[in-house]
Amino acid sequence: MRKLAVVAMALVAVLGISAVAYAVTNTYSATAKITPSKSGTFSKPKPVRAGLTFNVGEVSNQRPSPLKTYSIGLSPGIVPNWSLVKGCSSAQANAGVLASSCQKKAKSGGSNVGGGSVGALIGLPTEPNTKIQCALKVTLVNSSKKNHLWIRIDGDPPACVTSQHRSIDATFVKTGSVAAKGGGPKLPTWDLRFTVPPELLHVSGLDVATVSAVSNIDSISKKVKGKTQGYLQSVGCQKSPAGKRTSQVTFTAENGQSFKAPTSGPCST
Repeated sequence: MRKLAVVAMALVAVLGISAVAYAVTNTYSATAKITPSKSGTFSKPKPVRAGLTFNVGEVSNQRPSPLKTYSIGLSPGIVPNWSLVKGCSSAQANAGVLASSCQKKAKSGGSNVGGGSVGALIGLPTEPNTKIQCALKVTLVNSSKKNHLWIRIDGDPPACVTSQHRSIDATFVKTGSVAAKGGGPKLPTWDLRFTVPPELLHVSGLDVATVSAVSNIDSISKKVKGKTQGYLQSVGCQKSPAGKRTSQVTFTAENGQSFKAPTSGPCST
């Protein structure tokens, strides 16, 4: 933290920056993947692995506005099963060193359900052309709170000019339902939603703007009363468009700009 404060003061001194507001316009792209593409059913759900990759830019090649909120669609028929995996508390998830039970893979009895990485650019809010790179590790941890997931962020110098060791509280939210291929019960739709806390967006007077991220939720299965269930599980394919799983990721930047990035992948029964 002290090193980052020194960097901030040095930028002010060298660049002679005053408190001037600069307009930035973010650009986005996202790719989601559910595997396997072959679906399960309500009576026989199939455990799946979910991956998301996204990139954020700026129309004038400046540093993007920090992203404040995310709403990640899981695709119709992809259902979270929070109770299948042990959960970690807020104290465990936000400790300086992530608790061992939170680091342990869910397949081995822990709460770790996946992971990934985040790339960010750091700079003074009044100087969007400043781009100090920061690389962060992501660990996805099932929460002890119903339908919640911890997004644990870790990074230290030299990969990032500041140390970050904190979890973001994300929530699985049921948003509706759509018609299923072949008829029958409608398929539920779920989002994973979260808001990035201010202390991860701003550190010692500097903005932290996410520009890339890769995350994966593992395929985790367990027998429950003789039936195989998954932490994420598919129960069917949507009727339209045929043969597709469609969803979208909604990004809302701190400057208020919102963007919906559509994603799609194959789905067969």
